[in-house]
Formats: sequence, structure tokens, C-alpha cells
Amino acid sequence: MNNKRGFTLIELLVVIAILGVLMGLLGPKVFDLLSGSKGTKTQAIFRSWVTQIYQYKEHYKYYPPFLLEGEEGEPMFLSNEENHDFFLAALKGRKWDVNAQTWSSLDGDLVDQNRKAREFHSFSEDEFGDDGYLADAWGGKHIRVLVDHDGDGLIELSSQAVDEIKEALTSDYESDEIEEASEKFKVIRDKVGIYVLEDPSGDSDSGNVFSWDIKKYFNQ
Repeated sequence: MNNKRGFTLIELLVVIAILGVLMGLLGPKVFDLLSGSKGTKTQAIFRSWVTQIYQYKEHYKYYPPFLLEGEEGEPMFLSNEENHDFFLAALKGRKWDVNAQTWSSLDGDLVDQNRKAREFHSFSEDEFGDDGYLADAWGGKHIRVLVDHDGDGLIELSSQAVDEIKEALTSDYESDEIEEASEKFKVIRDKVGIYVLEDPSGDSDSGNVFSWDIKKYFNQ
């Protein structure tokens, strides 16, 4: 005699309902974990670049020339094709062909960014997007770079840069917290800063990642 008993329709519906509730509870947490992982990876890359820019400064006694154009506190965007080429030339000592995704010798204006063609950083595939451009862990290319122009060990952000950071941080903090903290984070207490921001318009999936510790201003 066969005593095997299958699930009834009601039992199946109960199981499905329970799974639905669990997914609803765990889904956001899983997303946060994945997002946090990408943020950690991006920050690690940025901090590595900062270290190599310091090495460049130690070797040449000045920062890559293109980073000194404009006013201090106005970030240079690596999404700008010329800045992107200059950045790679400065740290790699080689010219990057985005289409072929190959390196070659420096020429033209690129030579000014690294006169001795010295390699300060060996870029890995993880640091590039599918299109051959430098990207964060989400694939975003709007990476900003700042350096200390006057040698005082600080970088005072432009008002526009501060406003952009404040707007991006609304996804992480309350507006009153941001306003209070902005008086502190408007000055980067470091000689080099690299960061990427979440796009409030939703055009980019990037999160808010900074090479320096901006969170400390929200924990005091």
C-alpha cells in the first residue's frame, strides 16, 4: 500500500506566501550587501590611485600637470576623454588605446604628464569598464580627482562641488545631518581626493564613494 502523501494546494500556497515574505525582508539586505561590496571595491581602487599619485609627487616634486589646471577644489572629471588619457599617462607611463584596449608609448601632450614614462601604477582589468574607460565597480565613469594646489595639506572644495555632494548624500542621510556635516566635509584633510557620487536623476548606478573618510563627520 502506498502511504506517500503530496502537498495540498493550501499547503503550497502557504509555503509560497512565507517565501514571499522572506524575500521581501531579505531582498533589500542582500542588495545593500552587494552595493556595499561594490563600494568597498571602488574605495580600495581610489585609495590605490591616491597612493600612486603621492608616489608621482615624490618622484617629480609636483602633481600631474593636468590636475593643477583650474582652481583648487574644482574636481577634474575622468569622464572627460582628455583627462582620462592624461590620468593613465601620468600613472602608467603609457598611452591607452580605448578601442583596442592596448598600451603604447607616450606621444604628444601625453609626454608632459610623465616625462620619464615611469610606471607608478599597473592598471588591472577590474579598473576599467566594458568600453575600455576607467570606471567604478558599478561601471560609472564620472570619477572626480582633486589635489592640493597650494601645499597646505588641505583641499577646500568649491561651492558647486559641496552642493553636488550634499545632493548625492540625501540617499544616505537626513537633510539636517547633511547640512551640519557639510561645514566639516567641505575641506578635505588630505592632499589628494578621489570620489564618485550617486546620481539623483537615476542615470547612473554608482554609489557615493570617497577615498577619504567622509562618514566620520556624521558620527560625531
